[in-house]
Amino acid sequence: MPKLVVITKGLPALSHPLGESWVTIGRGPDNTFQIVEPSVSGKHCEVRLKGGGLLVRDLLSTNGIFVDGKKVIEAVVKTGQTFRVGEVELRFEDSPATGPSGTSFVTKMLVTNVSAGTQKISVAAPAKSAPVAQTGDEPAKRNHVLLVDDSMAFLETFSELCSELANRTWQIHSTTAADHALAILKDNPIDLVVVDIGMPMVDGIQLLGIINRRFPGIKIAVMTGNASEARRAEALASGAELFIEKPVSPEGIKIVFNMLNDLVSAAHREGFSGALRSVGLQEVIQMECIGRHSSILEIRNSEMRGQIYIENGTIIHAAVGTLAGEQAFHRLLSLKGGEFRLNAFKPPPQHTIEGRWELLLMEAARASDEETAFVKKPAAPDSKSATTEKKEEHSALGDDIVVVATYDGKWTPLDGSKK
Repeated sequence: MPKLVVITKGLPALSHPLGESWVTIGRGPDNTFQIVEPSVSGKHCEVRLKGGGLLVRDLLSTNGIFVDGKKVIEAVVKTGQTFRVGEVELRFEDSPATGPSGTSFVTKMLVTNVSAGTQKISVAAPAKSAPVAQTGDEPAKRNHVLLVDDSMAFLETFSELCSELANRTWQIHSTTAADHALAILKDNPIDLVVVDIGMPMVDGIQLLGIINRRFPGIKIAVMTGNASEARRAEALASGAELFIEKPVSPEGIKIVFNMLNDLVSAAHREGFSGALRSVGLQEVIQMECIGRHSSILEIRNSEMRGQIYIENGTIIHAAVGTLAGEQAFHRLLSLKGGEFRLNAFKPPPQHTIEGRWELLLMEAARASDEETAFVKKPAAPDSKSATTEKKEEHSALGDDIVVVATYDGKWTPLDGSKK
């Protein structure tokens, strides 16, 4: 049967049988084919049988993949041909079957880091299931979920697992490319996007920003295998609803699915959603306060980004840059243009605003009018220019006077005659 064999001298003679599923190759223990060698990345590449050859895809590795001495992102290797993963040489071989096929990526995910006593998830491997049974005439609600990840192995297996756990109520779309993701969003009623950070060409954070601008209102979750506090803060600040580390155990898969399912289900609860064009912030605040809603109104333009916290129809906090409280509130409402987003309410770090929202809006409008009037008022002339103007005015008056005599104790005519 087809298999991969390590042929680099000085390394153990490792091999891995190939089946119908994707096989991930890397230094990390969660790979289906683990190669512990310094030049191999944690998750270096993925391979899958394709026709009579082997499809090889790089997963943003540090040291790359080389076929015939050339670095490649994706290539098809023929039987008997070699390729290099970092500094490790592998050969694709095809021989008569002598045993069971290799462990699939999905099975590896389910058994990695699981002790003997841990209860396994109900889905042991990707399999076709029977259609969902209907209890009435009304069909089950299908949530459209888009998965964007650079790994085909992860997309395939995670899609299968989520579909099983959702009892086939998820309609899953998947892609490895940002441009294809945007095309799917344009052509389908997507409810939730789950995007990886490590993406070729356009990374997940950039794609997150593009989706927020072009398709406001869609729920977005970031799921990555390289989580850090800095990345978490960047993702949440860019508009992600959730930041999740990729699961590698059955319990982790169930937890991640439950979080995503709760997020996508929130999109179908009672109420209306949509985008408002050319609307004033005052109107948005009025709607939230009159409805006694709790939310965080996020406001941004090319120069600044701020938040107004509304709890049960009461404005309790505002922050922008180094400003907080009513100063921040007035500054945000003085903006002439930008974008806004209503986010789920979370308690602010402090309560800096008190009073009725009607009075706060009136005061903000008055402050904005005063600022506008101050800007439009012409500047007063300085003292130097005023003095110059007076001198010029005096000189002009003197041009109409004719001097006929001078006085130094007695009058003396200018023509010299004695009078």
